[in-house]
Amino acid sequence: MKSRIIHIIFQLSRIVSFVVVAFGLTTPTCKATADFDFTPNLQKAYSEVFKLRVQSGRELLLKENARNPFKIYVEDFADMVELINSENESLYEKWQDREDERLEVVEGLEEKSPYNRFLRAEIKLHWALIKIRFGHEVKAGYNVIQAYKLLEENQKLFPNFLPNQKSLGCLHVLIGSVPDKQRWIPKLLGLRGNIQLGMNELHLAAKDKVWGVEARFCTTFIQAYVLKFDAKQNAEMLQLAESQADNLNINMVATAISLKDNRTEQAIELLKQTPRDAAYLNFPIFELYKAETQLFKGNYLQAITFYNSYLRSFRGKTFLKDTYYKLFLCNWLMGDDKKAKLYLSKINEGGSTVAESDKAAQKFYENFQKTKVLPNKNLIKLRILFDGGYFEEAQQELSTLTEKNFGTPKDQAEFNYRAGRIYQKLSQFDKAANYFERSVALTGTQDWSFAPNSALQLGYIQQQKGQKNKAKAYFEQAIAYKNHEYKTSVDNKARAALTEMGY
Repeated sequence: MKSRIIHIIFQLSRIVSFVVVAFGLTTPTCKATADFDFTPNLQKAYSEVFKLRVQSGRELLLKENARNPFKIYVEDFADMVELINSENESLYEKWQDREDERLEVVEGLEEKSPYNRFLRAEIKLHWALIKIRFGHEVKAGYNVIQAYKLLEENQKLFPNFLPNQKSLGCLHVLIGSVPDKQRWIPKLLGLRGNIQLGMNELHLAAKDKVWGVEARFCTTFIQAYVLKFDAKQNAEMLQLAESQADNLNINMVATAISLKDNRTEQAIELLKQTPRDAAYLNFPIFELYKAETQLFKGNYLQAITFYNSYLRSFRGKTFLKDTYYKLFLCNWLMGDDKKAKLYLSKINEGGSTVAESDKAAQKFYENFQKTKVLPNKNLIKLRILFDGGYFEEAQQELSTLTEKNFGTPKDQAEFNYRAGRIYQKLSQFDKAANYFERSVALTGTQDWSFAPNSALQLGYIQQQKGQKNKAKAYFEQAIAYKNHEYKTSVDNKARAALTEMGY
């Protein structure tokens, strides 16, 4: 039982890593009490940090009382942004005691204020994300649990306090995505919530003239990484980005989601609109976004330039394995096998496996070491076209291929999965379902990711048709697969879909 509880704690911490980055400090919607003075200058400092103009935000903080809890919070927010972006181990070691020091100060201030528990919960969420980035997932999970309990207590004491609607709403959605068979574990830990409750809380916060932007930001993140992201959510995201043109944070999130959602051309336009001047913190991740757009378009030389720029400018561990894998792909697809294998060997030399793309890269390396067999180039080309959102071009490539073109069950399973996804995006759902079923059958008991992903998509297809029982069976089948590199995201989406249908 203990191992399963730890697993749930770990999953909560991993999910929160998607949504905590820019939840940030909230503008008060009720009168501040004596100890809690959110001055106009502090509000401006928060706004600067939220937009990733961290240095100007820190300069504004110098004018404020050192024990003002809002100053403490904005400082904590700024620390989080810098640590997450830099992944500087020595800086983390130097700053890690600040969590307890700041919590102690805020806790000792006026207890009757709704900001007492709220700011403590937000600091705990900040450090949950920091701990995840530096490899302390279980500790991060406990931070999330403690934050949740503070927010729940605050909600009971101050039911009209809007900041809680934003933060607690996010946690309620995440808790609600746990499947029915495992809900006893969050209950045992004192965690309760459901997706509809959480989304209602976020939508309520979105109507507020002050809170609206941040609540919409949180909702967009959850839709993209936990629930489903469709054309409606995409339009709302673009509207948010347009209305906040000087906010690098929102632009970065919109670009990342666009790439994740097979919208390369949209990502390219967002990158053109990225606010650029010396006031903004430098984020090497944008070099990766540029590289991805060029990879998806088949411009391998340009992609290599941007991938190498990321390696030169980033001193952390995240996405290093994935970057070396992509450099392998670019060189291999251009026919330079020698250089490709050099990058392939680098996958195992450094980086972390916190991100799923890094896990996938590491698994690719390990499989190659066992088999000495490189993937089928036709399958790689299909995947790249699909990932880029070039579905008609992918269909043209697909029309020249059949399952018989592939000599191994694994390649055949992948071919059927890729074909299913392409036809699904082209709204040919029955045809897509046939390919997904074939991929599941070919995978059998292997730990390839094609079967769980196929089962997930089959669940969505049946859900769209209104076949709840069939959809339920497919979502549960997706969750049942073990040890594949995309288990976290597949399980989260399947659980959320089951909860959405009332299971």
